[in-house]
Amino acid sequence: MKLISKILVVLALLHCSIGANAQNETELLVQHLQTGNFSALQIFWDNQVESSILDQVAAKPLNAQQANETLQAFFNQKNIIGFEKSAERKLGNTLYLTGKLLSSQQKYNLTILLQSTKKGFMIVSMRVN
Repeated sequence: MKLISKILVVLALLHCSIGANAQNETELLVQHLQTGNFSALQIFWDNQVESSILDQVAAKPLNAQQANETLQAFFNQKNIIGFEKSAERKLGNTLYLTGKLLSSQQKYNLTILLQSTKKGFMIVSMRVN
């Protein structure tokens, strides 16, 4: 009986540490979006990223560099000055992050889907509308 309780405690601690790691990663991602730090954001992109910006769906998945450059171009074109996180939800190996991209004239909704990998959470999809 004591062995089972020890195993349960270890599993609970492991679960908590995994959740805390995911939260730390997403907080870092949010910080990079808030500051527009695209060189630091580069590490979060997966090898293939589905992208949709203002209903302009990419013809094919973008590689990490293309996805980063596409989002950076949108920031520059719309004069994005910040990001406000609205929600974060983890479902199995995926994590959804939503928020608003802020410009002086308008707000844009940003939805990011991250997938858990050996390297941590990687962005596999982004949508701006």
